[in-house]
Amino acid sequence: MPKPQDPSAAILEGSDGFNLIYRERLLPGLAAWLLVFFMTASLGIAYGYVFGNTFGFVLTFFATGAIYALMYFGSPVIEVDEVIIRVADARLPRQFVGTVNLLDEATTRESRRTATHRDAYVVMRASVNKSILFDVTDESDPHPYWQFSSRKPEQLIQALEK
Repeated sequence: MPKPQDPSAAILEGSDGFNLIYRERLLPGLAAWLLVFFMTASLGIAYGYVFGNTFGFVLTFFATGAIYALMYFGSPVIEVDEVIIRVADARLPRQFVGTVNLLDEATTRESRRTATHRDAYVVMRASVNKSILFDVTDESDPHPYWQFSSRKPEQLIQALEK
């Protein structure tokens, strides 16, 4: 099947665009990485005391590596191409992206607490202070807006405006 050249044809076929404009992986903050290291190191120390230091070091190494891999590959990804915006597992054609707003630290904090609509699509990281919010203009979409964290919100807004 030939690839469509028209972006609207890609929307009709349910496929993505061809040119990735923006990509960001929302990794956990430094505190989460350190917590995992200290927890797996303490596990290695405990088992190393019983089964020997070599076993403790090997256990620490593999447990830390495995959990770090889960943290990395389990982190949500934001992608924008010429047709679709993807945040984690959700996809939305860019034609349905309404007004895009950059929320500062105070507004993001407030929206995490009480200002979030119950039907909104929200992907937030506690370690990221800024977020993007845009209205969904598709009448059949159950989400009135999307809100998600971004470490590079200005670049993301520029990508959405292209």
